Amino acid sequence: MMRLRVLLPGLALGILLLPPPAAAASPVEVRLGVLWPDLGPPDSRLPGANLNGEFLIDTPLTGWTANLPGWLRWAAAPRIDIGATVNTAVASHQGYAGLTWTVPLATGLLHQDDGLSFGFSIGPDLLGGPGTPGRLDMGPQIRLGAEIGYQVTPRLGLFVLFDHVTSGPLLHETDSLNELGMRIGLHF
Repeated sequence: MMRLRVLLPGLALGILLLPPPAAAASPVEVRLGVLWPDLGPPDSRLPGANLNGEFLIDTPLTGWTANLPGWLRWAAAPRIDIGATVNTAVASHQGYAGLTWTVPLATGLLHQDDGLSFGFSIGPDLLGGPGTPGRLDMGPQIRLGAEIGYQVTPRLGLFVLFDHVTSGPLLHETDSLNELGMRIGLHF
């Protein structure tokens, strides 16, 4: 039984680290992570942790951008993001969708297939639950995200994420929720 506990995680990690087939593109990425749910003052912070899952899907524009210079390619083909965040203390929950742009910063840092990137996203967010701050529980919000990532292999990435959810210009008086966390990205 002990050998099986050691063998299975090693096998799973080995599969993740395998490069994808040369002809296969990775049009879908899944990102999973844990976020601190509120970076506000200690007396008003939400309890628990936030578990986050997100799908990033290439748009039809991705193929069209192949002939553009690399410095412009990222801007012309954002990916569609669809995600959700659930609080472990059931204080708040989110569902969101939008667009994510990823800017390559550097490649070949430690080996040929790795790279550093910066990503940012914008889109609507539905936030609710008993611990949701003030006016953020009153309907659709604006979600802004920023992420620094390290692509370990073509299939595996590690990311640090900052999310800001706000009622923004939708209301005269605004509330916001800021989250910080780490995620792992898997390309399929």
